[in-house]
Amino acid sequence: TIEQAESGYSIDEQERLLLEYCNKNDIEIYKCYSDRGISGKDIKHRPALKELLQDVEEGKVTDVICWKINRLSRKLSDVLKIVDIFEKNNVTFKSYSEPFATDTPAGKMQFQMMALIGEFERGTIAQNVKMGCMARARAGKWGGNKVLGYDIVSTQGSENRK
Repeated sequence: TIEQAESGYSIDEQERLLLEYCNKNDIEIYKCYSDRGISGKDIKHRPALKELLQDVEEGKVTDVICWKINRLSRKLSDVLKIVDIFEKNNVTFKSYSEPFATDTPAGKMQFQMMALIGEFERGTIAQNVKMGCMARARAGKWGGNKVLGYDIVSTQGSENRK
C-alpha cells in the first residue's frame, strides 16, 4: 500500500509495534481493530472502525492508540467526529508516531493540522493517479493491470498458451 511505501511498515509491523508499546506501558489491550485492505478515505465502509466506535460508546474501551492519525481516516471531518466521540466517552487517543497533546489549544491545532495533511495527501495521490491514467489513455496505452492469460508485448497483447 501507499502507507507501507511511505513508512516502510506493513499493517502487521504497525500492530506489532503498537502491541509492544502497550505492553511496555502497562496498557491493557481490549482488542485490535483493523480494516485491512479498506481505504481510509472515509468511515462509511470501515466495519472495524464502526465496531471500535460502538465499543467506545458502550464503555468497553478507555484508550485508543493508532499508528498515525490518518489510520483513523484521511478525511478531516471524519477524524474530528471520531475524536469527538472519544472525548464524549472519556477515551484517550494517542498516535504512536505523531506526538501531540489535545488538552492544550496548540496541541489541538497540531492534531487538526496533521489530520488535514492526511486528507491533503490522499487528494494529491488520487489526483496524480488520475493524471497518470489519463496520460496513458491519451498515449493509447493500457491503463489497468496485466490481463490474466496474456503477455504484454510492444503494441498488442497475445494469448499466452504456456
